[in-house]
Amino acid sequence: MNNTLRRAFRFASLTGAVLVVQLVAPAVFAQQLSIEQRLERLEAEAEIRRLLDEYMDLLGSRDWDNYVQLFARDGELDIVEGMLTGHDAIRTRMANASERMANAARGQPVRQSADLLSNIFVEVDGDTAKARSRFTFLGEQQDGSFRVTGSGLYIDTWTREDGHWKIKRRTVEWDLLRGASAPAPSGASN
Repeated sequence: MNNTLRRAFRFASLTGAVLVVQLVAPAVFAQQLSIEQRLERLEAEAEIRRLLDEYMDLLGSRDWDNYVQLFARDGELDIVEGMLTGHDAIRTRMANASERMANAARGQPVRQSADLLSNIFVEVDGDTAKARSRFTFLGEQQDGSFRVTGSGLYIDTWTREDGHWKIKRRTVEWDLLRGASAPAPSGASN
């Protein structure tokens, strides 16, 4: 068995369902790409999915120094307040929002929360990629129940920078926000 097939079978153990789709419909899905090109595309998609998961972990832990490393040096974060460009601007905004939320929660009981990512779509084209995913923030309420405190879409453009996948531009499109009468969310802000 050649090295390319070995890599494909090794990769298949991680993403079997995706590989089956690739093998069943290679002309449609892979647009007549070679097996090496298809494997590179699958590896890139898997890496971006892993980074999306890491993004949510860093968001939840408020680790802003590592959070900004997921963005390209000139990466952009398009949020309700406007466009942020570069690591320093993104880090400052996220740290300030985190501090405001901590101040608002001061003196309140500590409540559980969860930041979820779902409906992930990734399409790689060479050294760039498009991704779309749904974020959902859950927060514990006074009665112990949980409610959605916010939800929306991340619309991303990714690029390879120095051999690593980075977010070139992320647009945050909120579609479900907590009501004005609801308590402040205990989850993340972007």
